[in-house]
Amino acid sequence: MNQDPASQIPANNFNFGFYIKDGFTMVKENPVPFLIGNLILMLINMLTMGVLVGHWYAGIYAMVNKLKKGETIEIGDAFAGFNDFIPNLAAGIVFSLCVGIASLFCIIPAFIVGGILFYLIPLVALRKETISNAIKISKNEAMKELVNHILFFLIVSVISFAGTILCGVGVFLTFPIGVAAMASVYEDRLGK
Repeated sequence: MNQDPASQIPANNFNFGFYIKDGFTMVKENPVPFLIGNLILMLINMLTMGVLVGHWYAGIYAMVNKLKKGETIEIGDAFAGFNDFIPNLAAGIVFSLCVGIASLFCIIPAFIVGGILFYLIPLVALRKETISNAIKISKNEAMKELVNHILFFLIVSVISFAGTILCGVGVFLTFPIGVAAMASVYEDRLGK
């Protein structure tokens, strides 16, 4: 999927609608890799009690990264996060623990932490940053437009988990859209 240069949003313009539409379009135009890969990773994560969430996100980020480069994706690309097992495991655990601990203080701190750590997993998975560097870079980038990052993390969380309304089955459709939208933000802001 090659992006038309006219459709690219200018820097420093956090366009919620563009990113969500971009995530939806990528999943719609590549349903088999996104949906089948996501379903398998969702089942793996359920069996491992969510420990491999970093690999799950990293796989979707890798697929979006390939699409943004004009490459074709396959179901196997969803498992790209397993190529760097330990770093992606650590990134997923750090992200989940930080957001989880923040949620103990109320739901709002969870979204604040999620907004601040918005770029942690793709920085580790795609740029091979260390956890500490990824946290620093993510925080610095998010702080430029913190309210937008928090609100966007809230919106994509709602989109991602909206499928649980249908007895949990719909999440395999909605989750990749939410993460692909987050990946679109990453590609626009830090992926170049």
